[in-house]
Amino acid sequence: MKVLKKILIGLLVLVALLVIVSFFLPSTYSVSRTSVMKAPPEAVFNQFNDFNNWRQWNTFDDMYKEINYTTSDPSSGVGAKQSWVANKNEKGVMTIVKSEPGKQLDFTIAFEGFDEPMYGFVSFEPVAEGTKVTWTDKGNMGNNPMYKYMGLFMDGMMGGNMEKSLDNIRKMVENK
Repeated sequence: MKVLKKILIGLLVLVALLVIVSFFLPSTYSVSRTSVMKAPPEAVFNQFNDFNNWRQWNTFDDMYKEINYTTSDPSSGVGAKQSWVANKNEKGVMTIVKSEPGKQLDFTIAFEGFDEPMYGFVSFEPVAEGTKVTWTDKGNMGNNPMYKYMGLFMDGMMGGNMEKSLDNIRKMVENK
């Protein structure tokens, strides 16, 4: 019985320590990737600005066996929306909130069950080689200790998909 009591006390101390440490963790995260593509800014911009194009290059969906989209009409520009249902119960909606052709595209992603949306920013900068694309996703994890720990891993969870998606776009716009 003494061993069980010590194990229980040890677990309580560990949980308390994890909660206390979480107060010192950042509530926000930011993940950013950059790629240079041998194409004009407008060609790369068009891939992001029209939600119908996202299905051709977006690798974030690869983890789902089943995903269904509904895209607004129009499917591009400020106010365009794309909602989805994945694996029958994971829902979200992405909305374009800023669209400056060849320069900047901003969007929000609201996931059902989360209070705060994620914010996406994509800039398109002409460079000698073509277009420098910088894609940044930012979010607020709030004060939930579990979410704050999850925020520490966002770069690893999202960065690879951003890189693969940018590579898919690069292949598409450079082969035209």
